[in-house]
Amino acid sequence: MPKSALGAPWCPLAGTKSMHFGPVGSGGKTSPRWTFFNYPDNKKQLKAFSKKHLPYISLQHKQHHNGEFKLELLKPDFIISTFDQGPVMNYKSKVAATLAFLTTTFAVASCSYAVPAPAEPVLLHNALGQNNHLNGIGQIIKGDRRYCTAFLIDNRDADNNTDAPAYILTNGHCASIRIGTVADMTYQGQVQFNYFQDTLLEAKRYDIQKINWASLAGTDVAIMELNSSLQAVIADGINPLKVARKAPDELTQVRVIGAPASAPGLRLSSCTQEPADTTLIKYLTVHTDYQKQDCKGIEPGSSGSPVIDIATGEVTGVMSGTTYAITASDLCFWHGLCAKPDRQSVLPDQASQSFPIDYLMSCFSDGRFNMNAPACSLKPDFNFRARTDADVTLYKAPQKEHEKRPDWDVRFSMSTDFFRFKTVRDAHACYLPEHYSNPIDISTGLVDAPIGSEAGLYYLCLVGVDSVDQQLIEGNLRNTQVLPARLVNPGGISLPEPAPHLKHGSDELLIEYRQNTDRNIWTQVYVGAVDSTDCAGIDSRSYTKIGDSFLIPNEALPLTLCSYTMDRDFNTSAVRTEILQKP
Repeated sequence: MPKSALGAPWCPLAGTKSMHFGPVGSGGKTSPRWTFFNYPDNKKQLKAFSKKHLPYISLQHKQHHNGEFKLELLKPDFIISTFDQGPVMNYKSKVAATLAFLTTTFAVASCSYAVPAPAEPVLLHNALGQNNHLNGIGQIIKGDRRYCTAFLIDNRDADNNTDAPAYILTNGHCASIRIGTVADMTYQGQVQFNYFQDTLLEAKRYDIQKINWASLAGTDVAIMELNSSLQAVIADGINPLKVARKAPDELTQVRVIGAPASAPGLRLSSCTQEPADTTLIKYLTVHTDYQKQDCKGIEPGSSGSPVIDIATGEVTGVMSGTTYAITASDLCFWHGLCAKPDRQSVLPDQASQSFPIDYLMSCFSDGRFNMNAPACSLKPDFNFRARTDADVTLYKAPQKEHEKRPDWDVRFSMSTDFFRFKTVRDAHACYLPEHYSNPIDISTGLVDAPIGSEAGLYYLCLVGVDSVDQQLIEGNLRNTQVLPARLVNPGGISLPEPAPHLKHGSDELLIEYRQNTDRNIWTQVYVGAVDSTDCAGIDSRSYTKIGDSFLIPNEALPLTLCSYTMDRDFNTSAVRTEILQKP
């Protein structure tokens, strides 16, 4: 259960449903508010909070007539650092406005609270060196293309040696992989540090030598090695970021600094972060351990941004993506984020997501990345590969008691000699060693076991092992490949026939079915020779799913086009036949 800064459980906002918890308030001036359930002496707890979290500010505790305690600032004479264009500034005269976020109300009588409203993203500058502590955050460049955000990590050993290679962290999906895990793979690209709007011209680029490790197996993280040593990069004035040894397990205020593709330069977003363990399906990957934020300004290009704990200044995770603007229906159906009465969460599911990296620093020996380090939990890796292009594969649920259940029919490869699998309804169970099958020879490369009989989500858990006697350990289970499927009760509704719009070009014919792609409805097509294709007799398994359009070379015409509309509930239209003539 999510906890407050004092360790007390969080509770949902009164009058809201589970998918719409927090943030509330008006005018962006809402103070954070915590509610305690199990503390008889709230005033004592408040004193402990101020002593631990606000050591440089004198506070007094006042009990108001409505049963609330309020922390009030007594000595607002101090200096704070800001992430803007100017140097460190003294805010004596404006302390009331500047410190609005420090006014914390603790509600004793009710279960309502508010998290700070996320701030608008701030464009950072560094011409005067005011943000040098962030100049280790930069952009990956491939050819002339801006790619993802990445950041230099502090991998100095206990003796503070800097002669080891320099390493950057970014996302697994930024490392040119689609599924599974890779290690020790070459990479063609560069990283440009000091990537501020006003320092771009003089910023130096560093060659990326290889991907040391990258994974989309339950996470989205990659570590890459530069051709330069950490000593050389630091000598150029670039400052590495310190990685937290433990991911936060409570609500935290964070900053996300990244380089969105909309314009060059780094932008800073300040927001609230909450640990999440609700299953999230995204990018062909199933996630059960991640962090979510209500940050603004997270856009394409922000992938790989460091998520920095404001209190410690340490990196707690790597920004991966967002579920903003996705409807509640789609979040549940395609992404597994379904509203449940027992879910207790402060932030909504429409959020940004990052992945913890607290396990990575255990994989360094003398400043060098080493997957064989005694405390490293990344191995054994089994290099899973499979052909899949859907977040969730859909199957018809059996409609009669003795009707055959659908099978997984998953074909894949691994670098190990054997594999083990199991089917579960809760993806968290994939990371437990119980109930896996006996080892199966990898030469089969197939799981065709039944999925289930009831409508809903199912997860196929796959683990590689090198022998029939090998026990499942942390490394095996960390690299577990999880594939989702949803069994759907057919809707029984007849959809309208597709209405293709044909556009002849000089070399190709464009067949367009709809202006905008909608993942909930699509077109199934089959193309064959004019004299031998009867659309009424084509098996549905021979059709290909397309989104909104596809191309056919003019030289292949004439052809017969068979098509029908289908939606996520297996509703279909009648089959339409079209003769595609040469222009």
